[in-house]
Amino acid sequence: MKNIFLYLTMLSGIIAGVTTPVCHADEADDSNVPAVKAAVKDIEFLTDDKPMANAKYYVYLHSASWCGPCKALMPQVVKDYKKMKKKKIEVILIGHDKTPEAAKAYLEHYKAGFPCILKSDPAVNTLPGYSPAAGIPQATIVDAQGNVLYSGHGKGVLDWKKICKPVKKKKKK
Repeated sequence: MKNIFLYLTMLSGIIAGVTTPVCHADEADDSNVPAVKAAVKDIEFLTDDKPMANAKYYVYLHSASWCGPCKALMPQVVKDYKKMKKKKIEVILIGHDKTPEAAKAYLEHYKAGFPCILKSDPAVNTLPGYSPAAGIPQATIVDAQGNVLYSGHGKGVLDWKKICKPVKKKKKK
């Protein structure tokens, strides 16, 4: 039954035109300072979980405890998060709850283990590649430099294996 609800929720987002196409960065520029890493080190997160220092990709997941589609998506995101961490992909929850306590309780309920910042915190605007959500759940996936690889419905997080592919370096001749 949960799978049917999740499928219908995702389908409604597609019909409403909430999703955007996935784009991959052409090639990483090694001369760039990892912009997201620099931004997250100065942010006070609501949870004791801090973003991993060596992440190659970041997922900004807009979600809230009162949102049915968000709650339907969260168990799979939490399950995938363990695999994501092994691939150096960090999830940062952008909480749409009104209080820090509600956002913390939401994460604790799902045993999420990823950092959270409220959307009302001005520091969220310093995250490279961040944009406010048109609706929730919404996800944005960026590389360490802040280049947006995906922005759209939160279910896009489940496609992280396709979106966060290692960039192949061009061989020098």
